[in-house]
Amino acid sequence: MARSGLGRGLEEIYSSTEAPDLSSFVTEGEMPDSPRAAVIWMIFGSFCFGTMNALVKWTSDHADVWMIIMVRSAVIAFGVAAFAATRGISLKVNDKRTMLLRCSVGLLAMILYFTALGRIPIGQAVTLQYTGPLFVALLSGRILAEKASSGVVALVMTAFVGIVLIISPDLGSIEPDALLALGSGFFAALAYMYVRELRKTDSPATVVFWFAAFSVFGSIIQAAPDIHSLDSTTIASLVGVGIGAGGGQIGITMAYHKANAAWVSAFSYLTVIVATFYGFAIFGETLTSADWAGGLLIVGSGVALVFVVPQKDHSEQIKSHETLPRD
Repeated sequence: MARSGLGRGLEEIYSSTEAPDLSSFVTEGEMPDSPRAAVIWMIFGSFCFGTMNALVKWTSDHADVWMIIMVRSAVIAFGVAAFAATRGISLKVNDKRTMLLRCSVGLLAMILYFTALGRIPIGQAVTLQYTGPLFVALLSGRILAEKASSGVVALVMTAFVGIVLIISPDLGSIEPDALLALGSGFFAALAYMYVRELRKTDSPATVVFWFAAFSVFGSIIQAAPDIHSLDSTTIASLVGVGIGAGGGQIGITMAYHKANAAWVSAFSYLTVIVATFYGFAIFGETLTSADWAGGLLIVGSGVALVFVVPQKDHSEQIKSHETLPRD
């Protein structure tokens, strides 16, 4: 069923750049609702994603962004390929053009995001990267022919104020490194919309695998010369980035199988809290009052955005969850 507005797909966007979405093949069949289990899985997923962000930031002092992307993507590609082989899932691409577009903008989003993580506080980077759903609201009318309601527009404008507070707190200058994270949110939104098109033609395993494989090939030329210089600790951290990304998506996926999509989506922003804590506890990062205010506006708008969508749309989405490919 065609759905209008943005929030009906909010839970699908976070996987477009950060991690493989194993959503439609982690479990099979419908599960009874269990809000408590959903919260536990969401906490687990947020912890994994937050840990991934911290590992990316730490590793950025020992390896460049190309190396991080290559190893992370190789871990994911191997895991998905192994899973697909055991389940007899085909990885053949049917819509090659859309797949290429999805992989291209997804890789660009990841490059921008991982670069930003190495330069600005984790909490700031994650918050700006989570503007992806808000960019979907701005772009969906032109690309997906889906009309955004007045409520969605109001929330997007509120979030825009939050963005301004973070990237230009004094309204006189712009923090260029913060723009990298904001740009990652924009390209993540594009990636998400291409994923929606691929749901019609390709399996989720195919979309996940080829994005990971594309990212490996897109970074290997720049990363390969430095492989021999990596120490065991850095290699372990790089592999941890891939494991954290996969674990995070599994946690969030299981959460959506356990409870109502709208209710679970509101908890997805736990990653921002976990990542901010890591920044404070491990890296000694502090956020300005403008960062806190901007973050609250962005996260608050994102959470509110979830509940703009009629309950019926969310229920139908859960019922079709097993048959609609996701990235």
